[in-house]
Amino acid sequence: MTKRFSISLLFTLALAPSAWAQAQPVEVALQVGSSKHQFSGQGQCKAAPQASIYGINAALYTVSQRSGGQALNLTLWQPKDGSPNMISLRVSSGSKAYQVDTVKGGAKRDTKGSGSATVDKAGVFTLDAVAATGEKITGRIRCGSFGGIQAEGG
Repeated sequence: MTKRFSISLLFTLALAPSAWAQAQPVEVALQVGSSKHQFSGQGQCKAAPQASIYGINAALYTVSQRSGGQALNLTLWQPKDGSPNMISLRVSSGSKAYQVDTVKGGAKRDTKGSGSATVDKAGVFTLDAVAATGEKITGRIRCGSFGGIQAEGG
């Protein structure tokens, strides 16, 4: 198993669908190109103050939301070494999907789109990004609370 696959598998297992039983209130207010992505209801918010990606120690935050024909998945890594935050974002509505991936580390240097995200102590994420296809993605996501992320795999 390659290191990249191993990290992806570990992350995927940590966010397995069974976690949806522990949904939290989520509010999404994003502008994606000329469209709005709005949602208020149950979603999944998780956090781990001590995590690692490609050997970089970081705090980890995730948000997942699905409703009807729209979905949002955001992963925010806050490196402990003071490096800029890294994000992985996918927003979809109907047949349209937008992706941003600024994660770099180890041998991974490929990115998609650009941008940044922050999260404050109240659980509000602020996004300012450009998707790989060129659409600007801005706005806020609010998590009512965060569940833990359980590390699995090797």
